[in-house]
Amino acid sequence: MNYDRLLALMPAELRGRLEAETVYAPWLRRGQALERLWQDDVVLETVYNRLAPAERTVLDAVVRRIGCEPFDDARLERSVGAALSGAEVQAGFAGIRRKGLVFAFRKSWGELVYLLPEDALPRWQRILYPLLGERAAAERLDPGSIELQAGGGREPVIAIFDILTLIAKQDMKLTKNGTLPKKAVQRLNEGLPWQDECFQGVSLKYAYADVYPLKTALVLDMLLKMGLLEMDDEGLRLQEEQLRAFLHATRARQNERLYRLWKELAFPAYAWQQHAVLLLETIPEGEWFAPEMLLSSLRRYGLAEGAENSDDAAERVRLLREQWLEPLTGLGWLERGCIGLGREGQGGASTYYRWRWRAAGTEGEAVEEMPGAFLVQPDFEILVPPDVPLWVQWELICLCDPPVRDVLSVTKLTKASLKYALEQGRTADDVLYFLEEHAAYGLPDNVRLTVEQWAKPFGKTNLTRVVLLRCADADTAAALTRLPPVSKLLGERIGDMHYVIDENDIKPLAAALEKAGFMAGLPAADPAAGSGGRRYPSLLRDSGQERTQPPREPEFEIDAGTAKGLVYSRHSIAYFQMEARLPEPADLYPDLRDIPAAWLRDYRNYHPSTRKDMVEKAIEMRTLLQIRKDGADVRFAPRKVQETRGTWCMTGLGPAEERSGNAGEIRLLADEWQEMKLILPGINDKY
Repeated sequence: MNYDRLLALMPAELRGRLEAETVYAPWLRRGQALERLWQDDVVLETVYNRLAPAERTVLDAVVRRIGCEPFDDARLERSVGAALSGAEVQAGFAGIRRKGLVFAFRKSWGELVYLLPEDALPRWQRILYPLLGERAAAERLDPGSIELQAGGGREPVIAIFDILTLIAKQDMKLTKNGTLPKKAVQRLNEGLPWQDECFQGVSLKYAYADVYPLKTALVLDMLLKMGLLEMDDEGLRLQEEQLRAFLHATRARQNERLYRLWKELAFPAYAWQQHAVLLLETIPEGEWFAPEMLLSSLRRYGLAEGAENSDDAAERVRLLREQWLEPLTGLGWLERGCIGLGREGQGGASTYYRWRWRAAGTEGEAVEEMPGAFLVQPDFEILVPPDVPLWVQWELICLCDPPVRDVLSVTKLTKASLKYALEQGRTADDVLYFLEEHAAYGLPDNVRLTVEQWAKPFGKTNLTRVVLLRCADADTAAALTRLPPVSKLLGERIGDMHYVIDENDIKPLAAALEKAGFMAGLPAADPAAGSGGRRYPSLLRDSGQERTQPPREPEFEIDAGTAKGLVYSRHSIAYFQMEARLPEPADLYPDLRDIPAAWLRDYRNYHPSTRKDMVEKAIEMRTLLQIRKDGADVRFAPRKVQETRGTWCMTGLGPAEERSGNAGEIRLLADEWQEMKLILPGINDKY
């Protein structure tokens, strides 16, 4: 879940508290919005530099070991480990929550669960590990030494586009079970170029898994969540407004939306894999890399804990390849290659990848795209370069046979394809203008004349599906003309007892007849209704607009809508209520009133029994003691008290800067320190 979605869910009370944080005051006074600040690396780095040491330690543990998966208090403390006491963890965590770096959600039974925003993780990766993406010259590979094995096919958005055109031309009604018929599923599956074997490592749970193959469910899910399709009880319907906006967007923006959808569906749960994915996104387009290189970079910064030996490292490389790199290859973003035979590119250090279509949304600069044009050949074949805008290709596919996809796609204008376009509401003038407008070298004369000849007979005769009002006899039919509310809804009279009725007037006419004392039966639903009507929408400008002016299209929103798809969410945190209240220091210590004020205020040599009581209270509250030992003041995190040889001792961890995940415990006898004070992080730890 990213910041945009979190802000949409955020209670006004919580937003007000976050905006009151002094760390954001300089920017907010200049009129910048909170959401803009969280998207700015400079702002976040400034915030990080102003965090208390415990807050930095907790944030680093979340970024390093949890990532942007939901977590609870127990996992948080396991991730921080021995670096801080329990009280320090909670105080540090409360501090980063008060700055909006992590958000809390409350489950229905009251338990809190936390989340680092997904689009914050790459920013924290850049801030905390600024050299992570640097690669030594020795790691860069000679492109000429690598043999291409897979990928290199059509652009990712083209596969989605071809499915949209297929849906526009086919009847996509649903069965009684709420699924598409087998033939429709087969057509969709065959229309996708994605190879099934590339998705073998992907574990997605989705509705109707017994009906839809994974790649079919995936494409339907993407189209539904982008708002390009709507599914109701009747079937799948294109949403023309969103379709128009999407196809008029730049190609980079279209691909960015698809990639972000894929990340929402399949982003890994393990933090090390998340960091590997983000590191992958920083690699320039066309530069070969091995998954081992990604893992090696993570290990240098401690982001792949547990991969120290070769077996663990090999397993992680396998997971990264099967769960992320191969699916991206199948979807068209990556190419796979190998050096020599490389065991056919299926594993080992000889397998390499590179971006063919580098995923947008990786903070790259926007590049202005110049629209291309197609070429119309005298033999009616049309050559379509990849830079032809998709809204132009959309109309072209309405006019022509389905394209043969390659680097240069090829389609053909035929008499049958022109007839289909005319049936969809196009006219001969529309067709000729469209071809002339977008053909790089104009329209050959023979093509123009042939289109005019093919289109000339169209419309002289038409087969039309109509609704017929059948009267019992001629007298009844005549009587209806004398009823003004009824007569205005009657169409052409056929014979003595029948009227043609417009489909839009069926229900008003039935109501008017009922009021007049007639009980008209409504027609039964026709399963074929609409199959011969228009369904392929035109994305061209309206005829009333100036043809010389480019159409002004609505901008396609990357995160528009919250439509449901087929693939289930990776986690259910979006269904929980965002916690509006932020923790105060006193909230961390429910028993604060029971603690003698002197224990928190006075740094002195207490009575032996009081000293033991203070140690036990520190253990109970999982907090710290400040003690003076051998003339030095140190903070000590006691873990247990033991009786020994007529006295007692405490065992725990020494100063925070000396602790680590493998730090040994220290044991101190009761008389081995002098002054002492109970420290509660967030209450009295600053003086």
